[in-house]
Amino acid sequence: MSTEPARDPEAGKGGSRPVWVTVLKAGVLLLLLAAAVWYLISHELPTVQEVRSYVEGFGAWGPLVFAVVFVLVAATPVPVTIMAVSGGFLFGMAQGSVVGVAATTTGAWLGYWLARFLGRDALYRLAGPRMGAVERKLDGKGFLTVLVLRPVLPNWTLSYGSGLVRIPQRDYLAATLLGGMPGQISFAALGAFTSRPSWPALAAVAASWALVVVVGVFSWRRSRREVPPGGVAGGTEPAAGPGSAAEPDDAADQAEAGGPA
Repeated sequence: MSTEPARDPEAGKGGSRPVWVTVLKAGVLLLLLAAAVWYLISHELPTVQEVRSYVEGFGAWGPLVFAVVFVLVAATPVPVTIMAVSGGFLFGMAQGSVVGVAATTTGAWLGYWLARFLGRDALYRLAGPRMGAVERKLDGKGFLTVLVLRPVLPNWTLSYGSGLVRIPQRDYLAATLLGGMPGQISFAALGAFTSRPSWPALAAVAASWALVVVVGVFSWRRSRREVPPGGVAGGTEPAAGPGSAAEPDDAADQAEAGGPA
């Protein structure tokens, strides 16, 4: 299900960015991650009641403020669980689920592009041809890879990693949406059950997590069937040409994004 444009073997030979640009972009990414880690270490995560008081303080703008904060949290290492549960607590299971799915997918997409734009140059300079080998192994398997790992890895880890290894954007978003939906519905149902206990909300929690397990097992088994004993689908892995993995393929990035990265 790959939508990645074909690689140009000559793309890495020219137009290399200056080293200082690569260092600057990587520094910005590390600074953003460090700020999120600092917040986790130095602050206690808010409770559902504290989130509710904060949102209600904005009056009619509260839902919009909540959604924006949710997106920003989903793009960082800060856990989204409190926001997801708070969505169900504030808006009910149905609306909270919609907000949770939309916000986590948007935040994951933002993290994907932060890592892809800021970190890929530095990663290519450090890893060299090894990055090309990793991307060739993932060629055509981006959707299943993300779908299998979505219930296992934290949201930000998967989004940043997918951006760094250039898993196709459409594959990444589709797998993130499908793989993240059961968890977000269950968290919203849990929040709704906390504020207004009911059997439907409790049943939604159980059904959502059962769906997480089913999707995870199905995706894992399908990915195992598609990988031949040699490791790379389709046969022997091609040798890396000169410069083909030394730098990111900017032309492919622009083609996928619809414009400059």
